Amino acid sequence: LRIKPREGETLLRTEDILGFIREHREEIALVMLPGVQYYTGQVFPIQQIAALGHELSIPTGFDLAHAVGNIELRLHAWHVTFAVFCTYKYLNSGPGAVAGLFLHHSLATSPLPRLAGWWGHDRATRFAMGREFVPQEGAMGFQLSNPPVLGIVPVEVATGVVR
Repeated sequence: LRIKPREGETLLRTEDILGFIREHREEIALVMLPGVQYYTGQVFPIQQIAALGHELSIPTGFDLAHAVGNIELRLHAWHVTFAVFCTYKYLNSGPGAVAGLFLHHSLATSPLPRLAGWWGHDRATRFAMGREFVPQEGAMGFQLSNPPVLGIVPVEVATGVVR
């Protein structure tokens, strides 16, 4: 399902987004929207969308590529289910740098499908070299490998500025 702006308009109205979700709630398995629509610069009402998703038991995910480091985000407080983002735009790391994942703590021990990587394995048992992957709780369990130093240093500096 896709929502479109009203005829003659380029932005989605908040009431139209929320109404669309309510109207199609029986058909929607996941709400996935941007935090900022890069063509128009529209900032989406993440808090309101996530609250409605929470109320209707519909997971809400956001692509925050143009939002992280650009607008205020309170993902946990807003009950966003998950969000993904890059760091090469507003966190100044450059193309090919690390990406990010936010996963609400309510999913910390959920058996979600994942790629199993060394850095995502439980720290206490990582060096036991067991055959089974034991993930860390939360988003940390989705890590695959160590971040490249030259790609992560600008992110660390930029997040300090944004804070």
